[in-house]
Amino acid sequence: METIGTDDLTRIRNRIDALDADIHRLLIERSAIIDELIRIKGTSAPGAAFRPGREADMMRRIVMRHEGRLPLTSVEHIWREIITVFTAMQAPFSVIAGPSDDPLAMRDMVRFYFGFSVAIDTADTPEAALEMLASRENRLAALSLQAGTPWWRMLEVDSGPKIFARFPFLLSPDRRDLPPVYIAGPPLADQSEPDICLYSLTVDGGSLGAAMERFGGAVVLRDGDAALVELPAASTAEELAEEIERAGGKLTALKCVGGFAEPIDIFSGD
Repeated sequence: METIGTDDLTRIRNRIDALDADIHRLLIERSAIIDELIRIKGTSAPGAAFRPGREADMMRRIVMRHEGRLPLTSVEHIWREIITVFTAMQAPFSVIAGPSDDPLAMRDMVRFYFGFSVAIDTADTPEAALEMLASRENRLAALSLQAGTPWWRMLEVDSGPKIFARFPFLLSPDRRDLPPVYIAGPPLADQSEPDICLYSLTVDGGSLGAAMERFGGAVVLRDGDAALVELPAASTAEELAEEIERAGGKLTALKCVGGFAEPIDIFSGD
């Protein structure tokens, strides 16, 4: 094994110190830009400050240029912390954690994506979380994909909260068992088109699962005739109704309740 001399260690440590100073300086510079942004347009409501489409593009660029031994999920966590801090500078917000089969995993997920500077409240039911969300516009809600009552019907109000993200965003072998979580919030000013749309629908008879599979979508939750489904954004209501009819059913109601950027599978390269 090659012996590292004192001069080499000093040089390496000095280089690390210089990089740390550069990172800190750039963060301060970024903060000054946010201050200028606030002076120009004032403090925003969270609906105007959150840009999920832009965040997804940022993460995709990070994935494309990443290299070396540093775990990509660690980079994601650091970046999410930065995004959260500067978003909160524009529009302070808190997060409501809905119920989950694994409350600790839910809290870890919220902390991973929103950091430790954001207050977290809890709700005993998804309905309670959405009621808390609707009562104040400076909140977001983290909702696990639990079966039960059709809580997603509460998102059908045109001017009400909608789902705008699904976590985890970066999928890797060590995250395969993490329960998916939807993030809902007030109507966003971000007009970017999602990759996947969420619909609340009602179906009379037939095999909805088979129809969704052929249609390239998925049934997320179901309660009797009511269902929450994910569909490619390019899908149309007419195409969906036709596919459900082919499966022996009839689409009787359909309402968009949100959409999100498609997660990135960093294990398979998709």
